[in-house]
Amino acid sequence: MAFSREEAFRLLEKALAEGRLGHAYLISGGPGSGVREFANEVAGLFLGTGAIHVEQDPDFHAIEPGSKSRRILIEQIRELEEAIHRTPEKGSRKVAVIRDADRLMVQAANAFLKTLEEPSEGSLLLLTTQLPEALLETIRSRCISVVLHSAQRPPAGSREEKLSAAMPRFFGREARTDATAAFGMTRLFRDLLEEVREEAEERMKEELSAEKAHFGKTTEGDFEGREDALKASAEADVLGERSLLLGVMADWFGASLRNLHGTGGSLDEEESRRLLRCLEAIEKLRGTLERGVQEGLALEAGFLELMIASRQE
Repeated sequence: MAFSREEAFRLLEKALAEGRLGHAYLISGGPGSGVREFANEVAGLFLGTGAIHVEQDPDFHAIEPGSKSRRILIEQIRELEEAIHRTPEKGSRKVAVIRDADRLMVQAANAFLKTLEEPSEGSLLLLTTQLPEALLETIRSRCISVVLHSAQRPPAGSREEKLSAAMPRFFGREARTDATAAFGMTRLFRDLLEEVREEAEERMKEELSAEKAHFGKTTEGDFEGREDALKASAEADVLGERSLLLGVMADWFGASLRNLHGTGGSLDEEESRRLLRCLEAIEKLRGTLERGVQEGLALEAGFLELMIASRQE
């Protein structure tokens, strides 16, 4: 379930006051959701400094992608772990933030697992991402998930806007909900993803060419592994867009549900149940994709199930 920043903050504030705050949170959300700002707000609450000054607090430690391939390296994780295992400079609490955690290199992610399993006393670990499914399942399972609503409307003409505009045609009250409609929805979604893959492939080729031109003037060893890193980065971009597109669909059903409950008249319980079933079907599809099921098959089966869920009882 997604929350507004205000709702999520109130819940964590209450948990802290009651001594129920977890030691690790995975904060996710699409563009405009404010995951970075929210992490600072939670860190400021935990340290007692407030969000505005929290980054200057000596017991606040944060890392983010900094290499040329925009990945978080194992050296950064080791430095972060060393920092949070030190005695706090003031008070008894420390906060560690990993921004864009989906950019963790595999070695870095595996190294961070021990910290998640054996956290330092008085420490709070916050991971932020727009792409939670790109993280290792072993990391996700050890964090409490906080999903934030996207408050920013996608720019007109974007893939997200195209999908949002198509939603009433596929899932409005009078829309068809048969296998043909499910196939049409799948084709639209896959076409949008194909655009992303083509763009990511083109960017990867350009970056690879630039890397080769640079490292070709130095040593062959300097270039080792660069192509794999760039390919991983390109695939992460595709997975990120896939997550955003699924988020657009979930937001559309969520907005419809909120509008239904906010009309002030008698509640259409049948329509409410229909919208809830659709939201559950999207979350099930997201989970299937996160488990690595072949994308094409997962989308076909998922959208057929979504069409079935969308039928009026």
